[in-house]
Amino acid sequence: MSPAFVFLGVVLLGCAMSLVSILVALSQPQIDLPRGAVPVEVGGIEILPTDLIEEPDQLGTNAAIAAFRERQSLIRAQLDEPRVEVAYRLPDDRVETREFEVRARQLSDLPWAFWFQIVVGLVSLFIGGWIIALRPGDWGARMFALTALFVPVFAQSAAIYSTRQIALDGGLFHTLSGINALGAVSFGIALVGLFSQYPKPMFRPVWLLIPAALYSVAIVLSYLGTGPDNIAGMAVLSQMLIALVLGTIQWFRSRREPLNRAGLRWFILVSLVGCSLFVFLSSAPITLGIADEGFIPQGIAFAFFNIMHVGLALGVMRYKVFNLDRWSYYIWLWLSGMVMIFVLDVLLIRFLQGQPWLSLSVALLIAGFLYFPLRQMLLRLLLHRRSATLQGRMADIVSAALSPTSREHGLRWDALLTDVFAPLAPPEPLSEPVPSPRIEENGLALLIPGIDGLAPRRLYYAQKGRRLFSRDDLEIVANMVQMHDLATESRRAYERGVILERDRISRDVHDNIGAQLLNALHSREVSRKDDLLRDSLSDLRAIINDGFQAEFALQTMLADLRTETAQRLEAHDIALRWTGPADNDADDGPIISFELVNGLRSILREAVSNVLRHSQAGRLEVDIALVGDDITLEIEDDGIGLPPGVIDAGGNGIPNIMDRAQVLMGHARIDNREEGQSGTLIKVTLPLDPDQLRDKAAE
Repeated sequence: MSPAFVFLGVVLLGCAMSLVSILVALSQPQIDLPRGAVPVEVGGIEILPTDLIEEPDQLGTNAAIAAFRERQSLIRAQLDEPRVEVAYRLPDDRVETREFEVRARQLSDLPWAFWFQIVVGLVSLFIGGWIIALRPGDWGARMFALTALFVPVFAQSAAIYSTRQIALDGGLFHTLSGINALGAVSFGIALVGLFSQYPKPMFRPVWLLIPAALYSVAIVLSYLGTGPDNIAGMAVLSQMLIALVLGTIQWFRSRREPLNRAGLRWFILVSLVGCSLFVFLSSAPITLGIADEGFIPQGIAFAFFNIMHVGLALGVMRYKVFNLDRWSYYIWLWLSGMVMIFVLDVLLIRFLQGQPWLSLSVALLIAGFLYFPLRQMLLRLLLHRRSATLQGRMADIVSAALSPTSREHGLRWDALLTDVFAPLAPPEPLSEPVPSPRIEENGLALLIPGIDGLAPRRLYYAQKGRRLFSRDDLEIVANMVQMHDLATESRRAYERGVILERDRISRDVHDNIGAQLLNALHSREVSRKDDLLRDSLSDLRAIINDGFQAEFALQTMLADLRTETAQRLEAHDIALRWTGPADNDADDGPIISFELVNGLRSILREAVSNVLRHSQAGRLEVDIALVGDDITLEIEDDGIGLPPGVIDAGGNGIPNIMDRAQVLMGHARIDNREEGQSGTLIKVTLPLDPDQLRDKAAE
């Protein structure tokens, strides 16, 4: 049968059950009591506090329950009259008596607790129908569906009698209580069957007929009222304990099957936590004689059963049950702490009668100094050893990224993955691309993207099969790949830098040093030869030392140029007057690029060389200033000046100066000094950031 038809059938069943419950509730009488009023007498019959209790099982004994139903019939008979006299107590403790018209109950009269229990039943039923529609042949799914089926049986029957206004007919009450017991005990039978069949059958399903037959006796005795007192409650409590034992056995049976264990861990959590909360907070206090009523109303406690069914839905709806491992441990330990305090308090109350606050204080003290430290130690044992971590792995990642050969790279990367995740088998290379880390096969496998020429990898069974891969593992893989890529890119950047630096040194040596040495070789003048050799040594030092830096402080560079220029001029008895930004500013000035440094140095050297060779000057003035985003350079000598036509002809290194300035997006002007003054004046303006002007020019 199609899953859609199965689920549709379950929906129709739930709607039919809800409709019957609503019709039965609407068939009861209603009187318009003032808000908050509590009836104390109906038709001359005194209303006892026990007449208004929510659950008759709170009365404890079969005789008391039978007497309760008889009184319900007497009171209900008074409400069959068209009008009835009712005495009621108001919230301010005043008692009033009025005659009320008895009318049929309407939908608006049904309290929210009625609808709450109806919805609780439907939610469980629909989720159970969804599961059985997906896996109709699986006995675990069948047992789970049965637990879901019986939730509306006991919840919706209880919704009718627990939200009655005053009384129901005793026979109807007996029937509804019997249906409630049938649903509760049958739910427990299905729960026992569930943990005997999930995740792997412990025995053939036919053997489940034995606990079904035994507990059917409890259902019959409970309905007839002839067996032990509260036999249905004792049956439910025993079923919870049996389910817990079966779940523990299944846990040990699946110790080498991480997928089954992860699903079982979460399933045990949501199933037994939901059922345990109901039993301990609603049923057990009455069954064990701890209290006259549950700690919370039964109608509200029914919602705990939805924890079981909604929790499984979250796991099945690709919420990844293997992402909930850590939280399942935490919740179990927190729950066990609450139960421990509860049990200690109950035991201490037995010995400290009449002193409940003292018993609670002692229970909290024992839990605080004994249980919680043990719980933290258990958490470390359970969680710490099972978690993958990158702590201390950075050196291994860098070592893999910097491997000298591809084979060594693959071996180191596989060894790193094995150390981090401890898979049951070595990493498996894949042929298909893996764009990002992902989990497959419900957490059994982890796919890792390819890196730097290595094929993607697949890992199976984390921690030697003791756990599933989780979302935390995806984050760890992503961090590993990112760190590996960063290390690889750093290595490549270093290699590119080495190549670029070699090219730069080769180019500078060829263009500058080679040319200067060649000029020195062919120079006839000793002084000229010395200047060329000195410039060559200075350039060689700059190529070797300064070329590895991308940027320079302007003031530091100018100080070096000033010293170099002074030494060259001193050898020819030429005085130097130097004015620069360093004379006026206390800081190092702006940071400039190597390109600009090289250009300024070349222009100044060419100008000084012209002065030494041609000017016959006795004094040289150099004035360097910062003007906005530009640097200006003025070189002025008191020599003989430039002969007519030299500038236009481009002699004496003038083109070199002009070309250097143009390459740096600046400009240069070379001319004789003003009339009446001898010598030459060179004015150069260069931008501090040539690249910025080039970008603007390219737009």
